[in-house]
Amino acid sequence: MFSYIKAGRMNIASRIRGGSVAKALGLKRMTVTAEVTDLLRQRIISGYYQGGDQLRQETIASELAVSRIPVREALLQLESECLVINQPHKGAMVSMLSIEDAREIFDARYLLEPVLVKAAIQNATAADIERVRVALRDYEIAVKREETPEELSRLNWALHNSMCEPAQRPRTMAIVASLHHSADRYLRLQINVAKAQKDALEDHRALFEAFASRDVEAVTTLLSTHIHNAGQDVFMRLGALLGVEVKRKILEIDV
Repeated sequence: MFSYIKAGRMNIASRIRGGSVAKALGLKRMTVTAEVTDLLRQRIISGYYQGGDQLRQETIASELAVSRIPVREALLQLESECLVINQPHKGAMVSMLSIEDAREIFDARYLLEPVLVKAAIQNATAADIERVRVALRDYEIAVKREETPEELSRLNWALHNSMCEPAQRPRTMAIVASLHHSADRYLRLQINVAKAQKDALEDHRALFEAFASRDVEAVTTLLSTHIHNAGQDVFMRLGALLGVEVKRKILEIDV
């Protein structure tokens, strides 16, 4: 009887250990996938991969010393963000920059982000406001130090995220986060990057003051203007690069 019970306990322990290992392996796989996704996203945004470039799973997997599974999953995630497209007989390719795509991104941000911030102000605690202040301070320091575009982009999103997160609307936040990632690829095209950073910093300071004062009307107006001006700058630069005339402004949207 003792042997039977002991054997049963050993089997249970084995299953528990096996389950723990499986969970650990699953976590590791998710971590690898996230890291591959972040790397490929940054390569697309920075221009390391150009529009139309093929993204071969086996080549990327070999370069990064990972299996093809996390690469395939990363490409699927980037396809959902419209940074990658899959074409028959060609596989995954970097999506092309276009006026239409840029306009859709900034139109969507213009519509969604002010709604999130408005809801966020209504829910924000003193701790939430402090998080926005810290995010603004970090962004200011990075601009002063002339940090890399990647770091400035990360801190820019951290600031916008801190203003939106108290809204407690995870579905809308996920959409806005994806739009920020996609917009970043276009924001790198701005004609005068130093001026764009200066303007963004001034906008962010004004946004924080309005947010901290819980001035809903001021925050939504400032944020809408901030998104509009960034979009217009991108449209004009992209139009010049592509040799096309930009006829419609971001504000001229049908809703």
